[in-house]
Amino acid sequence: MKLHRPHIITGIIVICILAIMLIFQTNTGFAQSRTHNLGDYKLRIDSDDVLNTNEVDPTGEWPQDHFRYGTIVFYNTGHTIGRWIDSTGTAHSKEDFLNPVSYNEEEPYGIKEYRRYEPPEVWVYANGQDQLSSRRFNGSVDPNLPADEIIEVHYKSYPGFDVLKRSYSFSNQNHNDYVIHVNRYKCTFDWDRDPDPDTDASQTMQDVYFVVGYSNQTAEGTYITYSRWYEEAKDDWATYESYPSELVAGGRNLFISYCWDGDHPEITEFEEGGAEFDDTGDPRFAMGSGGATPMPSAEFVSTAYAGFAALHVDTSPFDHSDNNMQPTSIIGNMNIYNVWDSDFPGFATLWDWASSGTKQTVEDQAGWPDDAMAQEDEYPFQAFGPYNLSLGDSIVIVYAVGANGISTDMAIQKGLEWRDWYRGVEGATFDNDAKNELLATGRDSLFQTMDRALWAWNHHLSVPAPLPSPDLSVRSGPNEIYLEWEDLSSAGDAVTGVPDLDHYVIYRKQGNFLVDEYTELRADGQHLLWKPIATVDKTQTTYTDTDVIRGEAYHYAVTAVDDGTQNTDGIVPGQKLESSIYANRSELAAYAFEPGKATANSVRIVPNPYVLKAGEFNFTGEDNKLLFVNLPSYCTLHIYTVTGDLIKTIDHQSGSADEDWDQVTDSNQLLASGVYILQVTDAKDINRKPVSGSIEKFVIIR
Repeated sequence: MKLHRPHIITGIIVICILAIMLIFQTNTGFAQSRTHNLGDYKLRIDSDDVLNTNEVDPTGEWPQDHFRYGTIVFYNTGHTIGRWIDSTGTAHSKEDFLNPVSYNEEEPYGIKEYRRYEPPEVWVYANGQDQLSSRRFNGSVDPNLPADEIIEVHYKSYPGFDVLKRSYSFSNQNHNDYVIHVNRYKCTFDWDRDPDPDTDASQTMQDVYFVVGYSNQTAEGTYITYSRWYEEAKDDWATYESYPSELVAGGRNLFISYCWDGDHPEITEFEEGGAEFDDTGDPRFAMGSGGATPMPSAEFVSTAYAGFAALHVDTSPFDHSDNNMQPTSIIGNMNIYNVWDSDFPGFATLWDWASSGTKQTVEDQAGWPDDAMAQEDEYPFQAFGPYNLSLGDSIVIVYAVGANGISTDMAIQKGLEWRDWYRGVEGATFDNDAKNELLATGRDSLFQTMDRALWAWNHHLSVPAPLPSPDLSVRSGPNEIYLEWEDLSSAGDAVTGVPDLDHYVIYRKQGNFLVDEYTELRADGQHLLWKPIATVDKTQTTYTDTDVIRGEAYHYAVTAVDDGTQNTDGIVPGQKLESSIYANRSELAAYAFEPGKATANSVRIVPNPYVLKAGEFNFTGEDNKLLFVNLPSYCTLHIYTVTGDLIKTIDHQSGSADEDWDQVTDSNQLLASGVYILQVTDAKDINRKPVSGSIEKFVIIR
C-alpha cells in the first residue's frame, strides 16, 4: 500500500501493529488443527490453511498405520487478482495472496470438527490400572452428516474475502483414500476484526484466479525413512493428466495433478559393491540420519501416488454450474523457494501464469526422464478463473486430495523378490523393469481414487456408511489378553436406520503401535503388521487372545461389518461394509503375563548381577532394565542401598509375576554400581489373600 508523505509515520506504526497482530493471529491459528483419521488416508487440517513442514510435521499419511509415511510436505492456497483498489484509492494489479489467512479465532471463524458418530472410547488395563487409550473428542456429533467426518475452517482473507472451507472424509472402504474439500470464497472487501468493508465496496475485483498447490513428496525428506531418500525427495516427479470418469456418466474429465517416486541418478547401489540399480520405489537399504545404519530389508518405502483433482468449479458468481473446462492453468512442478518468492518460472507474476492457460506436464520439465535432481521438489499447482467479483458475490471450488498405490504386503513381498534378483539368487527374475512396472500401477489406483471422489460429489456426498466402530476394552491377563467391546447388534444403518450388523473382525499388531518403527525393522525383511486374527459372530462381544507371548506388547482393534442389505446405491451395491479399522485401535500396549505366585519365596532379579557392558545379553537387550520375576500377584517392592537408604518404591498391582524397572530412583537418579536390597512387602496372592514377604540382594556393575 502506498502512503502519502504526511502519513508515513502513522502508517508505519499502523503497519507494525497490524504485522504483530497478524503474526499473533497466524501463530494462534497455526497451533490449531483437526485430523481426518478414519480412513487409509490420514489428513491433518490446520486452521491457518497453509502447510510448511520446516515448522510442523507432514501430513497425508498413506497408509496411516505406518510410521512416518506422510505424503504432503507443503500446501499453499490463495488467489491472485488482476486489479483492485485499496482504502487509499491506490490501484493494485496482478497481486497475489498465497498465505491468505487473516483474523480467524473468534466466532463464527476458526476451526471446527463434526462427526457422524461419537469416536469410540478405548481402555487398556495394564500395569494394574485402566488407562484411556483413545484421544478426547473436541468436536460435535451429528448423525445426519453427509460424511463420517467434516472439518471446517472459516477465516477472513486479504484483500476482502470471507473464506469457508469444509473437508469431508469417509470410512467406507471404497472411499477412504481421499478427502473432498469444498471451498467457498465470498467477496466482502473486509479483512479485519469488524464486519465492515475496509476499502471501496462499490468496486469490482477484476480477473480473480483461485490457486491451490500440494507438494506430494512420496519419500518426503527425512520424515519417512531417515535413509538416503532424505534429500528433499530429489528423485520425485510431478505431472498432470486428464482422466475421463468411468463411474460418472457425462461427468467432467478429471485434471489430476500427481507425484511419484523416480530414479535418483546419484544412488547407484543397494549394497556396497553390488551392481548398479534403479532406485525407483526406494527399496530400503538404510535407516538413521543420512542412511547411517545399513538395513537391506528391501521393502519399497515410496509406493504412493499422491495428488489432487477438481470435482466442481463454479462457472461464475451468477452461474454455479460446473465449468468442466477448469482448471484454467496447471503447472506440473514448482520449487518451494519459487513459491515462497511468488516467482512462477517463465512468467512475470503468479497472475500471468494463472491466466496463461498453460498446462505443464512432466515432459516439459528439466531433467526428464533421467534426472529428477534437475528439478528440486515436486509441487504442482492449479489455477481456477478468471472471475469478476462484486460485494456479496461468491465462488465455490471443490477438489479431492488423496493417495494410493500397491499394498504393504505387496511392497514387502516384491521387495524381497527384487533383492534376490539384485543379489544374483538363481531363478530370481523380478528385476528393475518388473519393479518399476509394478510400482507404476499406483497411478491407476490414484486415478480410480479420484474417480470415486467425483462419484461421491455427484451423488451429493451420499456414500453408504458402515456401522460405527465399537467402544473397546483391552485387559492384560495371565498368559492371555481379554477383549470386550460394545454390542452393536441393534445399531441401525446411518441412512435407513435398519439394524444390519453381520459380524465383527478382530485385528492385532504385535510390538509398536505403528508399522515399521525403527526398533522393529529387520534386515531379513520380516515385518510386524496389523493383521486380522479372528472373525466372530454378531452375538459375541468378547474375545480371549491366547496366542500371545509373555512380556510382548500387543495392540488391538475391533471392526463391525454389516450384511450389505442397506447398501443399495453404493459403487458396489450389496457389498458388506466394514467400520473404520483406525477408529478404535488401542494405542497403549497390553501385555500377557505369568500369573503372580502364591508365595514370595522364589522372587528373583534378572539379570543378577546386572553388567552394563553385557549389552544385548541383558533383559530385553535394553540398557538399565531389570526384571523382578516370580513375584506374588500383588505386593510392594522397596529397594534399599546396603546402608539402609530407601531409594525406590514400586507398587506392584498388575496380578503378574513380573515387574520391570529402569534403575531410576525416586529422586530421579540412575543407579550406581553397588549392592542393593529388594524387600517384598504387603504381598497377596491372586485371590488377595496375604502371603509372607521376602528379601533379596542384587548387584549393579557399570
